[in-house]
Amino acid sequence: MKRTKLCELLGIEHPIILGAMGGISTGKLAASVSNAGALGSVATAFISIEEARREIQECKRFTNKPFAVNCPLFRPDVNEMLDIIIEEGVSIISTSAGSPDRWAEKIKGLGAKWLHVVSNVRGAVRAAATGVDVVIAEGTESGGIASRDEVTTMVLIPQVVDAVKVPVVAAGGIADARGFLAALALGAQGVQIGTAFLTTKECDRISDTYKQVLLNASDTATGLATRKAYPVRIIKNKLFDTLQHLDEEGKSREEIQMMLAPKMINLSQENDPENGLYVTGQVAGLIHEIKTVKELIEGIVTESEKLYHSLAG
Repeated sequence: MKRTKLCELLGIEHPIILGAMGGISTGKLAASVSNAGALGSVATAFISIEEARREIQECKRFTNKPFAVNCPLFRPDVNEMLDIIIEEGVSIISTSAGSPDRWAEKIKGLGAKWLHVVSNVRGAVRAAATGVDVVIAEGTESGGIASRDEVTTMVLIPQVVDAVKVPVVAAGGIADARGFLAALALGAQGVQIGTAFLTTKECDRISDTYKQVLLNASDTATGLATRKAYPVRIIKNKLFDTLQHLDEEGKSREEIQMMLAPKMINLSQENDPENGLYVTGQVAGLIHEIKTVKELIEGIVTESEKLYHSLAG
């Protein structure tokens, strides 16, 4: 139960991965996750190459355990970012937000383990064919930028597991032992979690107001804004309504991005529950307390073990 093929492949104790949340999954947070036996991830979205280098070095200062660095494939400087990741001795690379085909030869030649995020079976098959070591299948419940396919995790995971031979990690809508165990039952070798780590004590790139908004969230608190131009899952508030109006007016993806970009890089300054940008997954409704990273991870592992045995009779 506690260890799967994913653990052996990545050299980790627990099959749990920190989601690479832009502006939030810092080197220090990633190190905390790795030190707790899971796989930390350093996010490089919304930061420069040199800032990414500093975050990677920060992670190495706080842990000697495996961690991943995420490189979104929409970056115009992907080649340079990959070079920096390898120069810093990172042995696990995750990619997202783009087709892995173009970068397959380079990444495979680097000798690192390669994880890639997909939102549908077609993308999973394509990723596996390019040589990725792990497919992270993310359902529409997840926070942040979303796929237009809107396939839920419960439906997506077993289909991806059936379609590829490489290990599959389930992402989207997982925050506790029940979700973790369900993902394994669906055939996944592990889970990727983002939202639940937002309310940990070690997550210091969002404001206290942001955390309280998540603690107050209900099952219907989030929505997919700007479905036409730029689908993104956030807390429903006045900003959400504004974005919806802009989408209905036909604003372009670029215009929406220009509006959100300043907020995405200043999440620690969001102190207005009604007008702030609060990126989160639907699973926020399950989160009711602030925990340490270690408490969160160990709680998921321990409780899932108990739950498994209770189900087995």
